[in-house]
Amino acid sequence: MLKILIFLFLDVLAFSGVLISTLPFLIHEYGGNILLITIIFGSFSFFQFFTSPFWGSLSDRFGRKPLIILNCFAEILANLILAISGSLLMIFLSRIIAGLFKNNVSVGTAYIADITTKKNRAKGMGLFGVAFGLGFTIGPLLGGLVAGSNFTIMTLANVAWIACAINIFNLLFVTFFLKESKKSFDNFSIKNSFSKIYLQFKLMKKKILLPFFIIIFIVYFGFSGMEGIFAIWIKETFSWGPKEVGIVMLYAGLSQIVVQGFILRILLKFFNEIQLIKSGILFLIFGFLLIPTSNIYLVPVAIFFLCYGIGVTNPCLNSLVS
Repeated sequence: MLKILIFLFLDVLAFSGVLISTLPFLIHEYGGNILLITIIFGSFSFFQFFTSPFWGSLSDRFGRKPLIILNCFAEILANLILAISGSLLMIFLSRIIAGLFKNNVSVGTAYIADITTKKNRAKGMGLFGVAFGLGFTIGPLLGGLVAGSNFTIMTLANVAWIACAINIFNLLFVTFFLKESKKSFDNFSIKNSFSKIYLQFKLMKKKILLPFFIIIFIVYFGFSGMEGIFAIWIKETFSWGPKEVGIVMLYAGLSQIVVQGFILRILLKFFNEIQLIKSGILFLIFGFLLIPTSNIYLVPVAIFFLCYGIGVTNPCLNSLVS
């Protein structure tokens, strides 16, 4: 399991360093407003939604490793375009490419499911979250330190170059060290793979799954919406730059590691996944309510509440749906 977690860590390290601490500032520097920032952020998830079933089918047929390698190639290309971008159009293009080929979550969770049992799957998904937490801890901090408080377009572009280098290293690591987890391979057809997009909506009719889909949608709708504008909100509210955003995200990442690496493991011994999901949603509500107060002393409290909420809810939902 360690090798897939290393891949996830490096992948998120490069992704979060560009996305959270510097991308909003880069869009802003090229004249983009808050609406455009959210559109560019949303374009990534939009295209990922429609291609994830396709990559999932391919991984069932050809294995997890080839799709993970494809993910690395796409990230290299996307960050290369971002590094040399001279316009909002190129930034938009880099996010579209990243979204189209991003399969680290779908294939990564499938990899974890392959190598874990029903009994320890929740813990496996928790470690999956820890790898993400580490990436989101160091990535924004690294990106913020490179860009600096008094950032320029050049220093922001340097972050994309570093992310590109990390992706190249990750590609080599996966190619030579990560073993295939899929023991048997399914049949594959393009028609069947794209029909899975329809099946996603069809599955929502199943009473046993519908509540989970609704919860996942609401949780990520709120969390990703805040994530997209958080850097600019900090800039406008406290006059901070990428460096300070990186420090804030360092705290957020450490909080998530504590939640998923330690607190979740302890709570799973006393509570089931449904109970933990309820507690996570409650903490998310209080976290979102505290953010708009613009009180610098309440921001750390709000961030911890949000980290607990997403850190508990996400792995438990993934475990139950699996």
